[in-house]
Amino acid sequence: MPIALSKAEWGRIVHWTEQDKEDPENVHRRKYVQYLDATSREMTKSWPNSVENVNKRNEELRRARIEAAEQANTMFYKRYVRRKQEEQERLMHNARDTVFKNKDAPKLLLSAVIETVIQKERQEQLKFLAEQRQREAVQKKKDDDDIIRKAKEWHELMELKRKRRFEANKQHQKDILDQAREVAERNRIEYEAELNLQKIDNIRANQEMADLKDFEEKFRAEEKARIWADMERSRREAERRSREQAARGRRDERLLLVLQDAGTRVHALRTRAENELKEEKLRVLEKISQKLESGDAAREAKEQAILEKAIKEKEAAAEARREAHERKKAQFKQDRIDTRNKFLRDEEQRLHEFNTMRQWEIMNRFKNAELYEDFKDKSRLERERKIKEYRDDILKQWREREECEARWREETRQFYGPRAELERRRADRAVLARGAALLRDARRRRRPERPLHRALHRYCKLHRLYPMPELAASMQEHFESYAPRDGSQLDPNYTEPAPPPTDLDPDASDPEDQQQPDTVPQGKKNGLQEIEKAGLPKLSEEKEEKSDDYKRKGRANGLQRKNSQKDLTLPRIKAPPCPAESCRCETKK
Repeated sequence: MPIALSKAEWGRIVHWTEQDKEDPENVHRRKYVQYLDATSREMTKSWPNSVENVNKRNEELRRARIEAAEQANTMFYKRYVRRKQEEQERLMHNARDTVFKNKDAPKLLLSAVIETVIQKERQEQLKFLAEQRQREAVQKKKDDDDIIRKAKEWHELMELKRKRRFEANKQHQKDILDQAREVAERNRIEYEAELNLQKIDNIRANQEMADLKDFEEKFRAEEKARIWADMERSRREAERRSREQAARGRRDERLLLVLQDAGTRVHALRTRAENELKEEKLRVLEKISQKLESGDAAREAKEQAILEKAIKEKEAAAEARREAHERKKAQFKQDRIDTRNKFLRDEEQRLHEFNTMRQWEIMNRFKNAELYEDFKDKSRLERERKIKEYRDDILKQWREREECEARWREETRQFYGPRAELERRRADRAVLARGAALLRDARRRRRPERPLHRALHRYCKLHRLYPMPELAASMQEHFESYAPRDGSQLDPNYTEPAPPPTDLDPDASDPEDQQQPDTVPQGKKNGLQEIEKAGLPKLSEEKEEKSDDYKRKGRANGLQRKNSQKDLTLPRIKAPPCPAESCRCETKK
């Protein structure tokens, strides 16, 4: 298909097809651009505010910040891990020291130290007591002289007081005798007056007692007559009741017994009434002795009416009690009959149920026999299976136990052999070192050393640390490698283990942190330095802090710092002066 193109388009296509040819104008333009670029680079090479130098400087600052952050983060975590390790070492050292102190040997040394302190204190006490006794003797001599002087003065004073008291007592005795005569005369007059008054009172009392005696005899006669009338009436009533009971027959014997009981109660009531009358009589006599007034007849009538009323009330109460007793007995009898009938009904029901259950048991017995035979067959098979399994388990456990015992014997030989010897010697060295340190401390404090030597001797003797004697000549040829060994002395090359470092304050800085060289490159940051190859910086080994709770210091981003440290600052950028005099850049303004 034909295509219509313009001359310009056709010329462009022809131009692009000619690859080996180049337009001189384009070549000239490209060289001119390269010349301008080189000239510009040569001109701006020393400018601090050029785009290229600013980018260089920013890149250097960014790398410096990243390097400082990584270095701080690495230092922080190394310090944190080291402090945790040192804290664990301190805890383990304290635990070992506590376990060591709780053993018998350190306790024995502690007892010896306490004894040395006690002996030292006792020596000081004896010295103090000697001085105190001397002071007390001097003070006692002074006190004795003072007591003798005061005793002489006291005897002189007592002699003077005795003479003065003798004179005062003579005058006092004379006054007492005069007063005694006056009191005797006054008492005689009062006694004669009292005798006259007593005579008058006796005459009046005899007259009143005679009147009371007459009244009592009269009242006793009337009371006897009244009691005799009551007894006669009771006798007649008893005879009448006896005749009535004989007519009703022998079937009323129980009622007769009840009536006899009622008579007894009536007699008791009567006796009590008599006692009450006697008490009333005594009260009346007292009133008569106080008032001696007339009106005995009206009072006796009133008292008689009250007595009769009381007797009637008591008889009615006795009859009511008898009737209640009869009703109670009848009710009790009916209750017994009802209880017996209920028991018979329950027993009949129980027997019926028992017979029914017995029949069911007889019917089920034959069925249970068949089931029991099947159960015995299954139990026999199950027992045989379990016996076989148990035999296999026993054999398996037997083999396992033999292997375990063999392994245990091997471990025991190793545990109680060389390892035990090393542990025993290590413990002995610790005890002997502790004893030597306590002896040095006792010498420094001038305390007695004998308890400590005795404790060490006891420990060495108990653990057989002293050298054994030489073998006999006949046995030396058989034990050529034997040689006495003295374990009671420390080894020549023994050194006590150094304690762990002490804990520092969380805010304190590590000593090595202050000696850490500054890894941030120093110098001018003007963007003209060479850019180093990116990568992690090489950090020098440094001693970290013991324990630092970094969570209190802020976010764990590696930029934590302590209060004693200064803020991280980079060196100030100083731009060099522009060498071109004709330039009017910012550095010359």
